[in-house]
Amino acid sequence: MQPRKLPIALVGCGGIMGAHLGGYRDLYTRGIRVFDIRATCDTVESMAREKAEAVANFQESRPKVYTNLEEVLRNQNIEAVDIGLPHNIHHTIASKCLEEGLDVIIEKPLAITMRAAKVIIEKAQRSGRTLAVAENYRRSPANRAIWWAIREGLLGDPRMIMYTSAGYSTQAWGWRESRFSAGGSWVFDGGVHIADLDRYQIHREAIDVYAVQDTFDPVKNGINVTVDDMTMAIIRYEGRVYSQWIWTRAAPGKSTYSRIIHGSKGSVNEESLMMHREGGLEVYGLNNLIERMNKDLSQEEKERMFPGGATDTFSTELHDFYDSIVNKRKPEVDGHEAYKDMAITLGFYESAVSGRPIRVSDVEELVIEEYQKEINEKVGI
Repeated sequence: MQPRKLPIALVGCGGIMGAHLGGYRDLYTRGIRVFDIRATCDTVESMAREKAEAVANFQESRPKVYTNLEEVLRNQNIEAVDIGLPHNIHHTIASKCLEEGLDVIIEKPLAITMRAAKVIIEKAQRSGRTLAVAENYRRSPANRAIWWAIREGLLGDPRMIMYTSAGYSTQAWGWRESRFSAGGSWVFDGGVHIADLDRYQIHREAIDVYAVQDTFDPVKNGINVTVDDMTMAIIRYEGRVYSQWIWTRAAPGKSTYSRIIHGSKGSVNEESLMMHREGGLEVYGLNNLIERMNKDLSQEEKERMFPGGATDTFSTELHDFYDSIVNKRKPEVDGHEAYKDMAITLGFYESAVSGRPIRVSDVEELVIEEYQKEINEKVGI
């Protein structure tokens, strides 16, 4: 029996929606034809039309093109939306769709502030609809294998995580240069990915954070930059686990990227697992680790993580969204998971403003909103 197709609209047809389309295409070519993309919507018609053309290249039907969400809701018989929009309008668009009785998958971060995210979560709870957040990093075979290695005790007890992303860019990055549109720099926008990896892989929650921030290059290509371009932070997790972050795009010269998890028996990153043994180190490449994980996982676990053998992280997050709707279960990354990821990275901003460590629970419970206050006022919350 053919699975039920989910009629869906794509709302916001910028760059990230291209990655989502790659996921829809990957599922389709694997014979997992569970979505019926009926509409593409963007205020820039050419972008909506471009995405509709891309869908028509693999789907039997061509989506209708819209420049107004109200017209989509009025004219299209859809059950879900895939939202990829600037952060400052996540809460208004997602709330509208949830009120209309639609299931929602939305790009990370869930919202521009904690208060805005809470608005979306509460709308989802009241409507009874599914809310999934497009958190794809954890879904790669490498990151699943790291999660598995820690679960199996190959590292021993987790101790430290060291994340460094340092480079240099002279180019302005559109609306992301404004804290009133983006909420913060990449350490917020993409930092929720890393916070999610921390929490997922070590299976612990953050207790407190301390951070310093700066904006070394306040003008790029004539554009005023109102977000940070450097953040250094420490996160203290439950169970004596510590995470150190260094992120910057204001470091000319040599670029550096690494993320390493150290435990009481060894370390792991996206290249290898190293374990201390008598007589020296045992080193296993990540491909070896992935093979070991696949042999150990149950068929049900493998199908959930890699449906139909898919390893594209966008196709697997989209399939999880579909499956959570059909089987009436919680998506792997729902609003509450994404909210906790946000609290860590927005905690950096609150810490930097106050000049002291911040309890993550105070960020989650809206006790501390000094940095976010002006943003909330700007977006009308």
